[in-house]
Amino acid sequence: MNQFLWGVYPYLCIVLFFVVPIVRMVFRPFAWSTRASGMFHRRSLGVASLLLHWGLLLVLVGHLTGLFGGLIGSENAVEIFYWTGLAGGVAVLLGSIMALYRRIAVPEVRAMSQSDDYIVHVFLIGIVGLALYQVLVDRIFGMAFAAGAWAASLWTLSPQPELMASASLITKLHVLVALTFVGYLPFTKLVHVWTFPINYFVRPYQSMRTERYRFQRRWELAMRSDKSWLVYGLGAVAAAFLTAAALLGQASPTSATNATHASIAEDGRLMGPALYVAQCARCHGVDGHGDGAGAASPTFSAPPRDLTAGQYRFVSTLSGVATDDDLRATIRNGIVSSGMPAFDGLTDAQVDSLVAVLDTLWIDRPEAGAAIEVPPRPAITPTLLATGARVFRETCASCHGDEGRGNGPASAALNPHPRNFLEEEIKAGNEPEQMYMTVAAGLPPAMPGFLQRRDRATGQVSGLSPDDVWAVVVHIRSEFLRLE
Repeated sequence: MNQFLWGVYPYLCIVLFFVVPIVRMVFRPFAWSTRASGMFHRRSLGVASLLLHWGLLLVLVGHLTGLFGGLIGSENAVEIFYWTGLAGGVAVLLGSIMALYRRIAVPEVRAMSQSDDYIVHVFLIGIVGLALYQVLVDRIFGMAFAAGAWAASLWTLSPQPELMASASLITKLHVLVALTFVGYLPFTKLVHVWTFPINYFVRPYQSMRTERYRFQRRWELAMRSDKSWLVYGLGAVAAAFLTAAALLGQASPTSATNATHASIAEDGRLMGPALYVAQCARCHGVDGHGDGAGAASPTFSAPPRDLTAGQYRFVSTLSGVATDDDLRATIRNGIVSSGMPAFDGLTDAQVDSLVAVLDTLWIDRPEAGAAIEVPPRPAITPTLLATGARVFRETCASCHGDEGRGNGPASAALNPHPRNFLEEEIKAGNEPEQMYMTVAAGLPPAMPGFLQRRDRATGQVSGLSPDDVWAVVVHIRSEFLRLE
């Protein structure tokens, strides 16, 4: 389904967008009309029209800025996209609602309306409504990095659906509805956009062109007929996206060391620095400081990681330092409960290239140390359950509380807050082996690792034995999660 939605369906819409206007111009030139209704209820039409048309212009400029800004990794361009898109989106929403209300409420306008007059406004309201919800409520910013790269890949004729796989549901709906509208637009009165009625933005009473050139049969490029404007308009759109395709793979963090990593593989897929910007920069920032455009989204239960500090929480070593395998697992599986999606659509080579970029962003990366081995899980017995309850009370209850609600005596001073096992999902996963690794290795920097280890200075061994770690896991799963 992902391959169809982001690798096949866009081409169906693009073909309709380019071919149908030409077919209409050749075979039905006299149907190239807006069916003007300006003589009825003109006061409301003027306000609605100005809001709608100026709003659409702002939205277009914003999306072009976001497209090219996302492709070159410009956070400033993405911010411009945010403000122009926000202003234009509000204007389009208000203008379209007013125009739709006028079309329904005014009898004369309703009598001359056709189905596409209503459908167009439903599309516009839906597309803009989804975008504004994403911006104002979910505050998911910076998707231009991923969407721009995906859109550019379409024009290389080697689409990369995996670039959109990690997008939020709202983003996917917004893009899919917009794509559908792109394919439907040539069948509506909105084809008049290709005749470039520039004076319409200052709202004269009527915009006329010489009939001598408007419907002439031959094609010319002197910008005198609708055919001429159509050719230049469609050509400009194609040129813009072909330019975008040429920029694919140009984005990169500013760290000079990233220049050593390839940005495009032999099969045309994004790799390394460009892939990092497309998939990670919206949250972690172009340079990995955890300050991306979408970092403050309320949909995240934890702020994005500062990749330059390398304080990764999901590790498999006694030292608490993440290995490359830990980073691969986090990228591949995501941390869904915190807001980080799973990037399971990327190839192994792409994931490896992202790990290489993370290594360059990680300042003074230390050695990972010895890896923790997960021993076989013991059989559940009354003795194991009793041991688990005792060890949890002695070791874990000070933070998680006796009842596992994350309200222990030490919890108030901790950030992030200890997990409430009864109500909150375990970020690292609730499979037995995953839980063993979490207890054994900890979740740096807040939760220490509890598996026994030897102090290098004193030689003393402290911590829990592997059997005690398993006992704690069994206790949490049976007492709080009800999984045993």
